Amino acid sequence: MLNQGMTEEYISRVAAAHFAHRRERLSQLRGPADLAARQKEVCSAVAEILGPFPERTPLNIRTIQTLEREDYDVEVLTYQSLPGVVTTANFYRPSDGAEGAPAVIAIPGHWPEGKGNAEYQRLGQLLARRGIAALIFDNIGQGERLEFYDSTLRRSWLGKQVQAEHSHLGNLLTLTGHHLGNWMLWDAIRGLDVMIEHGKVDRSKLGATGCGAGGALTRLLCCAEPRIMAAAIVADYTEPEALGGEDPEQNLIGAIARGISLLDPLCVFAPKPLLLTACSGDRATEKFNAGLAEVTRWYELAAEKGKLTSLVGDGPHGYLKDLRARAADHFAAAFDVHTERAREPAAPPEAPEVLFCTETGQVSNSLKCVSVFSYHKKAAEALPPSWPVPQNTSDAQKLQEEIRSRFLPALKLPEPGMPVKAAVESHSNDWGFNVEKGRLLIAEDLFIPYSFYAPAKGDGPGAAPTVLALHDRGIAAVSSHGPWMTGFAACGVNVMAIDVSGTGETRLQSKSDENDTYEAMLMGVESQWAARALNAGLTLFGLRVYNILRTLQHLRSRWEVEKEQISIVGVGRGALWALYAAALDSGISRVAMLRGLATYKCLVERRRHNHHFSIYLPGCLKAFDLPHVAACVAPRPLTIINAVDSRKDRCELSTMQRDYALAGAVYKTFGEAKTFRVTTTDSGPETFAAVKEALALKAREAEE
Repeated sequence: MLNQGMTEEYISRVAAAHFAHRRERLSQLRGPADLAARQKEVCSAVAEILGPFPERTPLNIRTIQTLEREDYDVEVLTYQSLPGVVTTANFYRPSDGAEGAPAVIAIPGHWPEGKGNAEYQRLGQLLARRGIAALIFDNIGQGERLEFYDSTLRRSWLGKQVQAEHSHLGNLLTLTGHHLGNWMLWDAIRGLDVMIEHGKVDRSKLGATGCGAGGALTRLLCCAEPRIMAAAIVADYTEPEALGGEDPEQNLIGAIARGISLLDPLCVFAPKPLLLTACSGDRATEKFNAGLAEVTRWYELAAEKGKLTSLVGDGPHGYLKDLRARAADHFAAAFDVHTERAREPAAPPEAPEVLFCTETGQVSNSLKCVSVFSYHKKAAEALPPSWPVPQNTSDAQKLQEEIRSRFLPALKLPEPGMPVKAAVESHSNDWGFNVEKGRLLIAEDLFIPYSFYAPAKGDGPGAAPTVLALHDRGIAAVSSHGPWMTGFAACGVNVMAIDVSGTGETRLQSKSDENDTYEAMLMGVESQWAARALNAGLTLFGLRVYNILRTLQHLRSRWEVEKEQISIVGVGRGALWALYAAALDSGISRVAMLRGLATYKCLVERRRHNHHFSIYLPGCLKAFDLPHVAACVAPRPLTIINAVDSRKDRCELSTMQRDYALAGAVYKTFGEAKTFRVTTTDSGPETFAAVKEALALKAREAEE
C-alpha cells in the first residue's frame, strides 16, 4: 500500500528531532557538575510525568504465616499501599532473625504468578541465605491481585496476559491524569517501608531489582526513590532513543519532547552501584549494548565507572540462575556483606499456592479490600469540573473560549508548515458520482488519501453543499455503503471521504493480522503507536483532527464546494474527530455524530470498556469532557445519533440529556435550542434519515 508506514515514520521523525536535541545536550556534559545538573533536570521531568505519589497512610501489615526453611524464612504477609488496597507479598529473611540486615525490593516481570514465579522465589531464597532480606510482592494485575478477575473463568476476563490487565487499567488512569507506573512504584516504595518498619532492616542499605517489565519499573524506582542505594536490572532492553509504547506503566508521556529518554532515569542513579544484565535468548544485544554504553558514560562523568557492572546470561528471557548469582554478589558487595557465597536450595521451588496470602488465591474474593479500579473511580467522582450555566450570549462565548483553551493543548496539534497540496491520481464513476481520488500533502511526507464525489447529474458546473464523511475504517467504509452514497447523490451534494493518519490506506503496520478483539485494541499496533506519539509530545487523536482541519482548507479551495455549506458526519471514532474539528473550525456548518462515545467519564465508571486507546487524551477529565467540547459547536446545528457507552451499548436518551445539559443550555443561550439534538434510531434507513435531517439534506426531486 502506497502510504502504509507513513504515520509511524511521521511520529518517528518528530521523536528523532527531539532525540537530536537530547544528544546535543548530552554532548555538553563534561564532568560531575554537568552530570548533577542533568540529573536534576531528569529527576524533575520524571517526577512531573509520574505525578506526585499518594500520601503515606497506615500500612496495616498482616502476617498470614511464616514458613521456616533451611537457612531462611518466608513471611507471607499483606500490607496496604493505599487505604483499603491490599498488596500481597512474601518476605524472605535470613533464618537467624537478626535485625539490621540489608534488604532488597524485588519487582516481578510480566509473569501471571507474580511473587510465586519460580525464578523470583530462587532469588529471594538466595539473597536471604546470603544475609540479605528480600520482599517480593504482587504487582497490580498479577498473582493474587488481578483487578479484573472472573471467578467462573478463574482468571482475568481480559485473558491470560498480564499486559492486558495493565493496559486496561492504565488507560483509565490516563484519562484522569494519573499514571499506572506511579501507583505500581508506590507499592514498591511502601514495600520498603514494610521492610524497615516491620522487618527491622537497615534503612541505609536498601536495594531494588527486577526482570523485564519489573526491570523497567526498577529503572523508574531508581530515579524516584532516593533510599535505593544499589540496583540490579535484568533484561530491560531500553535503548537511548527508544519510543516506548508497549506498556502504560513504563511510558513517560511527553518525555521525549522534553529531551528525556526512557533510559535517562538511570542517569539520576549514578554513581550508586548498578548491575545491568541481559539474556542471550532475547537476541537484543544491540539494544542492551547501546543502553549500557550511555549509562557507562554517566558513571565515567561521575568518576565512578567501577560501580557499574554488566553481564549477559546464557538462556531465554528471565531472571536466569547465573544472573541471580551475580545479583546476589552485587548486593553483597554494595552492602558490605561478608557472608560466604550461598547456593540456591536443592529442593524445588514452592508451589505458588503455598505462598498465597489469601484462601482463594485472589484478594478480590477473599479479603475485604478495595480494588485499584474502585479506588480510582472514587477519586474521579468529582471530575470533570462543573461549569456555570451561561446567562447571556457573552457568557456563552467566554465559556466556549475557556473550554477551547483547555482541550486545545491536550490535542497537541502539529503546526502547519506548508500549504495543502493536492495530487490527483484517478477519475471514475460510482454511486451516481464523478469520483476523484488523490492525496493531500499536509506536511513533509505526510499524506491524506481522499475520494471526492461530485454529483454526476446537474445543469452544469457550480458549487454545491459538501459533506465530509469520517469513518474510523476510512474511505472504504464510506464508499462501500451503498444506501448512504446513493442517498447523498440524490441530494445533489458533494461527498469527501478521507483516510486519516493510521487508517485505511495509511493503516499502521502490524507484524500479524490484527482483528477487532479487545485484546488487539489494548495491546495492538495502533495502541502502541498512540502511546509512542504521546511519549514524543504528540497525540494520534490530535494528528487525526489535524488531518481533518487541513482537509477543510482544501475543500474551501475547490470550485465545486459551496464554502458556507460544508458539514461533517462522523461514525464511531470518526464522530469524535468530527466533534473536535467542528469545535475548532467555525466554518463547519452542521455536524452529525453517529455511534460515538458519549463521555470520557463513563469509561472510568465501569470495569468493562472496549474503546480504543487512540481516542484517549491524557488528563482530559481534569479539565473537560466531550459534552463540553459539544458546547463549543454552538450555535451551529449538532445532532448526536445513537451515542454509545463504555461497552459500545447505545445510551439512553435520559442519560444523554443529563450528561449534555450544559451543551443544551449553551445552545439555548444562543437562541438555538432546537439545533442541538440527541436522538436514537433502530434501523439503517431510519439512521440515514436522521443524518439527512441533521445535515439539512433534501432530495433534488423534492426541491423541484
